[in-house]
Amino acid sequence: MSWPLLLTTLAGSTVGIVDVQVAGMLGPSVQAAVGLSEQIIFIFSIFALSIGVGTTAIVSRAYGEENTEKASFACAQSLLLSVLSGIALSILSLFFAKFMLPLFSRSPDVINQGAFYLGVYGIYLIPFSVICISNASFRAIGNAKIPLLVISLEVIINVLGDYLTIVYNWPIPNLGVRGIAYSAIFGATLGAILSIYQIYKSSLKDSLKKLWPASLSELNRILNIGLPAAMQRLSWAASTLVLFFILAKLENSTAALASWTIGIRVEALLFMPLMALSLAVASIVGQNIGANQTDRAFKAGWRVTYIGIWLMIILSTLLFFGAKSIASFMSHDPKTIEYTMTYLQINAFSEPFFALNTILSGGLQGAGDTKLPMWVSLFSNWIVRLPLAWLLALVMNLGPNGVWLAMLSSTIISAIIIVIRYQSKTWLTIKV
Repeated sequence: MSWPLLLTTLAGSTVGIVDVQVAGMLGPSVQAAVGLSEQIIFIFSIFALSIGVGTTAIVSRAYGEENTEKASFACAQSLLLSVLSGIALSILSLFFAKFMLPLFSRSPDVINQGAFYLGVYGIYLIPFSVICISNASFRAIGNAKIPLLVISLEVIINVLGDYLTIVYNWPIPNLGVRGIAYSAIFGATLGAILSIYQIYKSSLKDSLKKLWPASLSELNRILNIGLPAAMQRLSWAASTLVLFFILAKLENSTAALASWTIGIRVEALLFMPLMALSLAVASIVGQNIGANQTDRAFKAGWRVTYIGIWLMIILSTLLFFGAKSIASFMSHDPKTIEYTMTYLQINAFSEPFFALNTILSGGLQGAGDTKLPMWVSLFSNWIVRLPLAWLLALVMNLGPNGVWLAMLSSTIISAIIIVIRYQSKTWLTIKV
């Protein structure tokens, strides 16, 4: 289950890197506009991703019960919800983009280019939502290779489109930043078409006959699981913006912000295997609960978690001792190197705890228990991390190290609470 999901995650990350790199050929203002715009779209895409959490929990449980009809119906209603939510999110992103861009940049060039970009890119949320749900359905029935195939096609088309429209000015000249947006839409649309075709060939093919009429009770089941997952992700995303403002108030704010930007991107590479394991364990737990094998579901969560912990111990050890080399490679500014090195070394201690949190949370979500992880995220980020970061960095004058220590503390506390919840086994009896 995990290795195709890891490759899927890596492929998806490639697009963001290429988008920003190609945008740099059009100038720094375009590059900044693309990076900022994609962060805004990410906030809207959280809802589509979270509907996928509900889909996985319900479809995997029905599949474990060997009730294909029930699984197909859940898949159908999720697909219907994905189309409706994709249209709504697309409209909202196009409407609010004009108001959100000035909040993050004062540059007229960045705002104008961002408006051009989002004026097209918002449509991407429609096929993206379909891909999210179809991939979640395939994961739920234990097939992780189809999502890899779909995302690979999307990525190839997107990357080719980026270079053809920007570097080679083809097939329509002078598209500028809109060429990157069109490439994303075209790639996602082909990916969505492929995903629907794969559903037609799978054991879930009957879902395509059950898209209408809408079942309010089934949609409500999906949203009851998905919305708390959305709030969890929004909580984290919003807290990172507050950390941004705390770092901006420090004496060497430019170096602090640069080191934070480098640090989170380096960490993101470490997190990819954990995200793959989390997605895999969600499906495994859901299927076992559906098959009434609750003891096996519980043990499976821990077995996958042990893999993640040992993996993070190895990678975080390499990260700790290689921190100076990584920091020096990523920057030439002495202060940025210093701050990046301490970021990587302090947060290296948090990686095994992050593995605990991420993978066991995936198990809870697979069982439909998304409310507790949501409250844990709100508590650890807003009650622990942000006040502690303010206290250590600004009041006690520890500078960026205070922020890094706050991040470490909140991760440890979050992991402890999730472990207690998982060990209680009460989540095994949740009805979805």
